[in-house]
Amino acid sequence: MKKLIITSLLFSAYFGFSQDSTVGEGFQGVSTNSEYFKTPPLRSLLGSDMGLANDIFQEYKIKDGKKTNSVGLEDIGIPENNHIDPAIQTEGPIYKASTSLIESFNGLSGGGPPDPSGAAGLDHYIQGKNTSYKVYNKDGSSAGFSNSLSSLWPGSTNDGDPIIMYDRYADRWFISQFQTATDKILIAISETSDALGSYHSYTFDVPTSGFPDYPKFGVWSNGYYMSANCSSNNCVVFEREKMLLGESAQMVKMNFPSSVRYFFRSFSPSYAEGATAPEDDAPFYYFHIQDNSWSGVSSDHIKVIKCEVDWTTPSSSSVVVSQELPSTAFNSTFTNSWDDIEQKGTTQRIDGVPSIFMYKTQYRRFNTHNTAMMCTTVDVNGQNRAGIRWYELRENNDGVWYIHQESTYSPDNTNSRWMGSIAMDCDGNVGLAYSVAGPDTYASLRFTGRYHDDPLNQMTVNEQSAVVGTGSQTGFNRFGDYSQMTMDPTNDRHFWFTGEYLGSGGSVKTRIFSFSAWKMLGQEEKEVAFPTFKAYQPHHGSLTMEWNDISDSQLELTIYDLNGKLVISEKVNTQDKSKTYNSSNFSKGIYLVKLSGANTNMSQKIYIN
Repeated sequence: MKKLIITSLLFSAYFGFSQDSTVGEGFQGVSTNSEYFKTPPLRSLLGSDMGLANDIFQEYKIKDGKKTNSVGLEDIGIPENNHIDPAIQTEGPIYKASTSLIESFNGLSGGGPPDPSGAAGLDHYIQGKNTSYKVYNKDGSSAGFSNSLSSLWPGSTNDGDPIIMYDRYADRWFISQFQTATDKILIAISETSDALGSYHSYTFDVPTSGFPDYPKFGVWSNGYYMSANCSSNNCVVFEREKMLLGESAQMVKMNFPSSVRYFFRSFSPSYAEGATAPEDDAPFYYFHIQDNSWSGVSSDHIKVIKCEVDWTTPSSSSVVVSQELPSTAFNSTFTNSWDDIEQKGTTQRIDGVPSIFMYKTQYRRFNTHNTAMMCTTVDVNGQNRAGIRWYELRENNDGVWYIHQESTYSPDNTNSRWMGSIAMDCDGNVGLAYSVAGPDTYASLRFTGRYHDDPLNQMTVNEQSAVVGTGSQTGFNRFGDYSQMTMDPTNDRHFWFTGEYLGSGGSVKTRIFSFSAWKMLGQEEKEVAFPTFKAYQPHHGSLTMEWNDISDSQLELTIYDLNGKLVISEKVNTQDKSKTYNSSNFSKGIYLVKLSGANTNMSQKIYIN
């Protein structure tokens, strides 16, 4: 993240150009990608490890050049509660957890800060860091050496701030970075589910005031949604279905509503995970905290911002504030200088990155409701000790969101916890991972969790250590910038997390680890089987269908093209659990795969390249 120079206008309303009644609210324009390139298979690119020894100095120098103290803030704290966070979890965990890590291994190192992002796919984990990326097997072994992000976009500069996503509804990888001098967003989409295969490489021009800093993305059925820390075109949507096929794709540019007052303009986009995708016409949601320490905000609350995109008539697309959800009081204001978090062995404090929901906000559909899981960093005692305020928002299929539960996780009186990321699994269990540091603790990584039927507003699993830091950071305050939690698409119960910690001498390290909620207790009977069906391209020329926990003994598998023409119809035995077809004779396009039986009716879109 490269933080923009803040002016006294930061918390004032800003206004877009005048619009007639036929133009959607916030709409700024539509364009198509300016460049396209299909990469060779990554197997041929990942030939040797990069020399990243100077990365920490280069990245810090660039980012620090944009740094300034913010203005327009008054740290009023929470005087009505003696400045103690009223939602702080004061009771201890209900459960004693056994060792619950599944995998834990070091990721890419270096960077100031490293901007770690990563996601799990069917067979691999891809991590991005500053200006590079690497593909790992899920056991932590290398599937290929690290490479420069610029290798995915020929002729691009290597400016970084990568985001890695796995789009489980198309079984495709998503890798992005920005270009600072030319206001560009670069996106690469894998041709198949193979992390080491070819990628459709796109360049989009996003004219902004500044550049599209701190871009954050979300997966949705009808688009890839982005927010950015800039004053114009800070809400952008990319045409997902075209990009999945390597075709020319539109980009709709909008401005967030002028009534919203904020520190960062990077509102948190929904990132859909889980077995059920949002409907194609379902509105998309962004979320942002509002602190009464900010000029113009009278009480602490969450802004819910609804975005609707029309790819046929893009000018009717709109982004509006749909709700304001009153929250238990919190304090997101720290030192106003980024010297926030105390660490062992030095007086140098490090950046807590408060005032935003951390990446990512996870969206998940259930039969009776939808959830949004999010967390932010707060000052729990008025003395800059950081804790993690987390929320579960719900929406009962009626477009009305409400806070189902909220709490601040800060289980001791010494350490700070920040840079968190949170997610919910298919059973409703929650995992939360984060950085931790304090006067007697080097910056490390830990995690906790709760079960779906536990008392509300509590993390009920004993805090677990993923990796212990061994050094302190001196000379600069930037740290992490973000972390990322994603679900394993193969079972929807394993949490995967990547974040920063500090090694010997304050060396910048990242860690990748996974854990599962039911293993926290060693009670695997908590895992409840449910029917699953997946159709994907493991590589070019092959199409695989997989199913599990189906009650019918025999099934009918059918494939239709988008015009409704039947392409394949075949009886399959349930116990076979999979079927693979040669897809070389399929025309490029979108198909519908159905699995039917007496008690089964499941379907999925697939994208054949």
